[in-house]
Amino acid sequence: MKSNTELLRLMNLPVFSDEKELASLIHVDPGRIKKLSIYSHRYYKKYNIPKSNGKIREIKQPRKDLKGIQAWILRNILDKLTPTVFATAYIKGKNISSNVTPHCNNKYFMLLDLEEFFPSISIRRAEKIFSLIGYSKEAVHILSMLCTCDGSLPQGAVSSPSLSNLIAAKLDRRIAGYTSKRNIAYTRYADDITLSSNNPVTLCKSLPIFLKIIKSEHFEPNMNKLRVLGPKKRCSITGLIKNNSEPKFGIGKKKKKLMRAVMHHFLFDLSKDNKYTSEESILGWLDYLKSVDEVSFKQVNSYWERLKKKKSK
Repeated sequence: MKSNTELLRLMNLPVFSDEKELASLIHVDPGRIKKLSIYSHRYYKKYNIPKSNGKIREIKQPRKDLKGIQAWILRNILDKLTPTVFATAYIKGKNISSNVTPHCNNKYFMLLDLEEFFPSISIRRAEKIFSLIGYSKEAVHILSMLCTCDGSLPQGAVSSPSLSNLIAAKLDRRIAGYTSKRNIAYTRYADDITLSSNNPVTLCKSLPIFLKIIKSEHFEPNMNKLRVLGPKKRCSITGLIKNNSEPKFGIGKKKKKLMRAVMHHFLFDLSKDNKYTSEESILGWLDYLKSVDEVSFKQVNSYWERLKKKKSK
């Protein structure tokens, strides 16, 4: 199969049909491209980190040369492709606030988690993405080999997040197609699925359909993390807390109180938090707060400024 040059140019994507042409675009030796694609599994540092549930997550960190090529693929190909509006992670201009905003006016929430999200995405599914946008069979194979390890998306590769969003696009469209007719809001933040409604019966009755769609799209729902929340329960979605008195998500009173204590202890040389050991780390958290909860940011930042004035006296 030849490259669909017209389609690639229309999408403003780099045109190439084989490893030699790709190597010329990236300015590396063709033999290096071939070696990295055929033996990609040899160019990862692999290590395990514990999950909160006691299980192990395997991280596969690409070596510098392979990471550089993956970054080129990300910048020149993947970032130019648009995932669905329901995907809210790994997208420029979106964050966890984007994930919860569509749910602000609802009272009932269903939270689902996809098991082993990146490892569950096979090289064949990556090949399908590169093929659909118009690359030749040889180019598809090379791109997919460079972006996968041991036959699936590696957790740790810079190209994996963007590829996962494109591959999960059909899942997003199918769930959204079902929910849009039933006044159910849907978003997906990587492997975290959020569904919400003001009708708890409709939401709960839809669960078997959601599970069927997820499984038919070759993902596995983690039933141990399934949660259904109502107005009387504390609702936390991707780290943000629902304010039951108004249609708004924020960091929550507990986190605000904790960070005020961290700031006070830091400035006045009391017991310091292990995570926030410098002024830069505190300012970094304030930047994050500003992006997800502007009202709380103004309150906490004002407190920080007052503390600094008090310290300087």
